[in-house]
Amino acid sequence: MGRNGKHFAMYALLIVLLVAGSGCQLIDKLKARDRLNKGVTAYTEKKYDEAIGYFEEAIRLDPDLMVANVYLATTYRTMFIPGGRSPDNDRNAQKAIEIYQEVLKRDPKDIGTIASLARIYADLEQYEIAKEWYRKRLEADPSNPEPLYGIGSTDYSLVSPRIGTTGEKVKDMPDAERADVERLVDEGIDVLKKAMEIRPKYSDAAQFLNLLYREKAKLVSKEEKDQWLKEADKLALNAMEWQKEEKEEEARARKSMGGAEGKTE
Repeated sequence: MGRNGKHFAMYALLIVLLVAGSGCQLIDKLKARDRLNKGVTAYTEKKYDEAIGYFEEAIRLDPDLMVANVYLATTYRTMFIPGGRSPDNDRNAQKAIEIYQEVLKRDPKDIGTIASLARIYADLEQYEIAKEWYRKRLEADPSNPEPLYGIGSTDYSLVSPRIGTTGEKVKDMPDAERADVERLVDEGIDVLKKAMEIRPKYSDAAQFLNLLYREKAKLVSKEEKDQWLKEADKLALNAMEWQKEEKEEEARARKSMGGAEGKTE
């Protein structure tokens, strides 16, 4: 075989190898999609261990299929029981956190993943870390009131046990601790008000604002206390009314959707 013939044969072999490699990669990607779909089905049917197996295989076949990582983390998060204390429960929470962190390495501004991390840290009662993630979510999506609500509701979780049911712990509270508690109460009130500016009739935010007003009333003078409690009562009533409106709107939407499906048939 001449020199040109040898070169031609080498190029031909290289092309065959490249095509074969591309074909294998394509097959793996198709298999990964299949495992992902089976995992989603298993997750929907609450077969979580089975779903984990499918998602892990999908990731092995196609490491770039990040949606499989998100579903895998979400499965572990779903298996985690807030407030539960057992090695398996703690492991589920930690696995979810680790996988969500891997997702953020690829896409640091993935809002859904940031929101999930905030929620899982709140469920773990690691409130300060939860607030850090709520702030990151707010930076990524400043027009969304939900991270503001997350910060405010977390502030309530931080201060309520320190103040006491009737405010009985305030009397003997050191000055530094009292200053910190007051800071958190004021921060919570501020962010919840901002959330309601963005989303009027935000019933969940109104409910926690009502609760923080009541905490504020335990920290102020008797003259100021009545005004804070009055505002809290007003918010509580508004929150109940808005929740009722939301449920009625949801019922109308379901009824309308059902009617539309009936017409389609």
